[in-house]
Amino acid sequence: MMSHDRGTPPSNWPGLEMTVTRLTDDIYFGWLAQESNPTFWHWCRSLEGVPEDRKVHDGCWVAAGTGAHTLVSREPLHLEPSLLWSCCGLHGWVRNGEWIHV
Repeated sequence: MMSHDRGTPPSNWPGLEMTVTRLTDDIYFGWLAQESNPTFWHWCRSLEGVPEDRKVHDGCWVAAGTGAHTLVSREPLHLEPSLLWSCCGLHGWVRNGEWIHV
């Protein structure tokens, strides 16, 4: 199994059959074939320091779907409402193709 460490973000994962776009060093998104809304990956700081054998996946990259969000615009990307990851508290908006931290 390949290690998905911070130096190997989702945009560099072999076998990821989608174009993955970087919003920040910690946030990426892309579209799965069967989904109309993007899937996001974020570097979850709450998993830093957790032993690898205690994690579901290698590294701290965590995926999340946005099916409950409204896709206002695909290009540039605009989602409503804001994205909030309860695992680490990362919270922000995706508007005009940019991440706006709350």
